[in-house]
Formats: sequence, structure tokens, C-alpha cells
Amino acid sequence: MNGKKAKQLRKKSKILLANWLNSIAPSDEQEINLKNLESYLPNETHVFINNRYLLNAFSLRWVYKKLKKNPNLTVEELQKDLLI
Repeated sequence: MNGKKAKQLRKKSKILLANWLNSIAPSDEQEINLKNLESYLPNETHVFINNRYLLNAFSLRWVYKKLKKNPNLTVEELQKDLLI
């Protein structure tokens, strides 16, 4: 993958993750932006399920991986992926 494209996808993944967290967070809490995004994410990026390590669905790396497959991913499509 091109370095420029990878940089754009990483930036877009942070924005998408912040928007998604804002959509599921209660409205009375502080708004989640790029500066305080890391404090809302779990420390562990992987979970151990059925004798294998899988990416945690709430990690930045998971969103980046989804964006690599579909660069036009939206918050609604991301929400659908979690429900499946």
C-alpha cells in the first residue's frame, strides 16, 4: 500500500472511530474528539477467544483494517459489522 494512502486511512480511521464512539456514548458525557480518543479505547488490542487471538472490535487497528477493505466505510456500516 502506498504510504500516502496508508496515512490517509489511519487519519480517517481515527475520525471514524471518534464519530462512532460519540454515536454510542450517552449525550451527557464529554464529546470524544481526536485529542481524548486514546483515553476511551481499551489498552488491549486483542482478545483470546476459542484458542486464538482476535482483534478487539473497539480498537483503532480494527477500524483501520475495516477501512483498508472498504475505504468508503461509514459509521452506520461499522455499526452493522458489530451486530453480525
